Amino acid sequence: MSSEGSSGNVSNTPSLAQGGGFVPVPAARSNDGALDQVEDILESTVDSITNGVPLVIPYRTRNTRNVQDTSQSNETAPQIQSQVLMLPARSLEELKKFEAMFRLIELVHEALLSGTLITKRSIYYQNLEIFTSQVMVDDMVDNLAFTLGVGRDDLNIVATAKGLLAGPIDIKTRDGTVIDCGTSGCTGILLPWINSLAAVNFRSVRWLLVIEKEATFRTLVSSEYHLNSKAGHGVLVTAKGYPDLATRRFLNAIHSIRPQLPIFGLVDFDPHGISIFRTYQTSSRQLRHEESATVPGLRWLGIRSNDVLPYLTQTAQTLPTGDSQNTESQSSQESAAYSFNGLDDRVEFPPRNRVRTQQAQDTSGSIVPLTACDRKRAVNMVESIRVALANNTLDDADTARDQLAELQKMLMLNIKAEIQAVDSFGDVTGWLDQKLRSQLGV
Repeated sequence: MSSEGSSGNVSNTPSLAQGGGFVPVPAARSNDGALDQVEDILESTVDSITNGVPLVIPYRTRNTRNVQDTSQSNETAPQIQSQVLMLPARSLEELKKFEAMFRLIELVHEALLSGTLITKRSIYYQNLEIFTSQVMVDDMVDNLAFTLGVGRDDLNIVATAKGLLAGPIDIKTRDGTVIDCGTSGCTGILLPWINSLAAVNFRSVRWLLVIEKEATFRTLVSSEYHLNSKAGHGVLVTAKGYPDLATRRFLNAIHSIRPQLPIFGLVDFDPHGISIFRTYQTSSRQLRHEESATVPGLRWLGIRSNDVLPYLTQTAQTLPTGDSQNTESQSSQESAAYSFNGLDDRVEFPPRNRVRTQQAQDTSGSIVPLTACDRKRAVNMVESIRVALANNTLDDADTARDQLAELQKMLMLNIKAEIQAVDSFGDVTGWLDQKLRSQLGV
């Protein structure tokens, strides 16, 4: 069995559907519009060559610097720049970019005509003389989709499968194949491509849990927590860290066809974990144009400060500081983050006496002090959430206020904690049972 996830128990027989439990997944919209636009570009280049005029490719970009830097706001709109790529080029840089974009358009055209899928990884490795890096391919694919006003999937370009799934559900694909996700072994199965989904049989599933870390996911799958939970049968999903588009679109589809199924998020108590949760909620800046890339109704299961505090012995000692200039600068920068809870409420404890923590139980190093980068990231996230709340640009303001309060507590306590911190032996099943049963009212 592959370490990257199994394919589950695959069958072409209709026996699983006899109970009438399959819920249809709406078919993806036609990508004929994308094909028409791509062919328009190719035809215009032919006309330009025939008429002896410069070749022009429209190209819209967004300023996506630090896109996966969680210190940046998911609510901040990226700067959009409309330009064209020309040949003859005005610079060597433009010449290389024109060549790369034209090759990408050729590949997309071939994929759309043949109905085949291509991965961003294969685009790079099969054209090493044109694309200087995988990042270059990723950016150009997203910018081409943005220029055409379509999603990446509409170009028949997909990322290499990343997300994993385990749980007692059946997935039927559009070619008639039925995948039993309950027989995934200890690895889970790779999430299928969203456009291939035809229907899902949820059987007796009562909840779905999105897990930040693959290691936690595998631990729970190996113990068959999705079958043995005291909260009832459930589904476990992970994107192995920062959520990719395919995982988010899968979860969005699940919510759209079964909106009454509670979807929970389990992330570390640190700025990165909270940012991952927020990305599931609000998408990321460079993929804001993608449809169905968020998970409406996602609930924050944990972990939070009140989950971590029972495992700590607190002392009122101030953490060692660096030179006085840096300390003063940091205190000034963080003052806004400490001063407000939500928009107007003052927090009850001062920022400068940060708490040194000691583990009351053996949590295997799961609770540690924040680094300077962690603190900067947290402060920036606090500010971005406050701005979004003030501008009333959030669909779930209550959850955002909870995140704001937790980030402030994180800064005050000067700690971060991994998911395993909620149990002295690194087994989170007892904690999960309690949390899930409380949320589900069972």
